[in-house]
Amino acid sequence: MLDIWLFAAVCLFILAFCAVLRVIPGPTLHDRLIAVNVAATLACAGALALTVSVGDLIILTLAGLIACIVFVITIWIAQVPRSETP
Repeated sequence: MLDIWLFAAVCLFILAFCAVLRVIPGPTLHDRLIAVNVAATLACAGALALTVSVGDLIILTLAGLIACIVFVITIWIAQVPRSETP
């Protein structure tokens, strides 16, 4: 039997991986930061679906902790002044 929550989690993880692939060729720093934030958000949604499918709350707790760390790092990187060369 197909578990719809597991299927949703796999789809969300695939989309998060595609967002991570966008980080590599990103033309600007801000484009890369947005891609990292989108990937973290999609991974958290996938972790939520996986938590419902498996029934283990530790998955969601770890995903939330990792997402908070990623978001804090991206905010810190965005606030660091950079010298833009034309």
